[in-house]
Amino acid sequence: MTTLALVLSVVVTGSVARKNTQNYLGVLKAEVSKLSAPADGIVEWLDVKPGQVVLPGTELFIIRDTQLEDRIRKAELTLDGFRIDLAAAMARSELELQQRTAALDTAAFETELTLTGLLQQQFQHNFESTALGDYLNLFDALASTEVPPLNLKSLAMPDKSQDYDRLRAMIERSDVENSLEALQTRIDLCEERLRELRGTIEGLPARLEAAHRIPVIQTSIENTTSELEELKSLEAERSVSSPIYGMAGVLRVQEMETVARGDLLVEIFDRDREFVTVNLPMSVVATLKSDQHVKLHFPNNEEREGKIDSIPPQLVAEQDGSKADDTFPVKVFSVGKPWPTLPIGSALEVSIEH
Repeated sequence: MTTLALVLSVVVTGSVARKNTQNYLGVLKAEVSKLSAPADGIVEWLDVKPGQVVLPGTELFIIRDTQLEDRIRKAELTLDGFRIDLAAAMARSELELQQRTAALDTAAFETELTLTGLLQQQFQHNFESTALGDYLNLFDALASTEVPPLNLKSLAMPDKSQDYDRLRAMIERSDVENSLEALQTRIDLCEERLRELRGTIEGLPARLEAAHRIPVIQTSIENTTSELEELKSLEAERSVSSPIYGMAGVLRVQEMETVARGDLLVEIFDRDREFVTVNLPMSVVATLKSDQHVKLHFPNNEEREGKIDSIPPQLVAEQDGSKADDTFPVKVFSVGKPWPTLPIGSALEVSIEH
């Protein structure tokens, strides 16, 4: 029995010498999701308290977007202003169109009267030219078919009246043809003037609308209307929900409080990404291994396991030059059985063998 006790004593002493277990103070922490105000507005409703467990998609805040309401009112006022400008511009354009159209119609009517008179003169002159041409043709035909009986008296005293009539007819016909050419020129000018006046009358509404900026105002109305419809399609009430399963931290706002876009509302501690931080001496850190398992002693005598996060290699290399009281925060993550649900910031013991 004495020999057996001695052997056991040696074994236990060697085991203790090889494994030195020490306890360190750790703090329960978690990754944090920060919920911020999505827009300038007022906290119209909140349904969350510090320490409350929330699920993904849980509606926590409703922010009334005052900026969106201001933009909608501004767009409505701008649209009303454009509509007033359009009505005034159309009234001015219509009045000017009536005045100018009346003047152009008068000018066109006078030109048509002149053209009618010229056409009547052209018809008369054409008739005269045709009649004179027929007369000269008849005269020449009679002269060429006349059978001479020899008339000594006519030889001695020739009759010049026929030559005079023919010459007069030729002169008159030449005058008529010259008048016809002049009339045709005036007729062409009148017709061209009529085409110009009619083209001016047809294109006048579009030119007046452009002069009074009616198309520009209409485009502005269309753009502002589209913008207003897009703004109204947005929700004036912005809902803020939890993106994760976690625990709410301290509220940074209260109901009916004004917030700006990006202001922090609350922090949500991710219960699926909890960890423990423990400050260890550098001499202990140098002996640890990545993924090394440790014991965690939670309140109410609950024990769980954890594993050490990776240790930066430079810490091991530099630990010889570090001071005796230097420490380094090491993270411990969950393994095995889920950790008990405790408030973030709770203290616990961490047992490490080294």
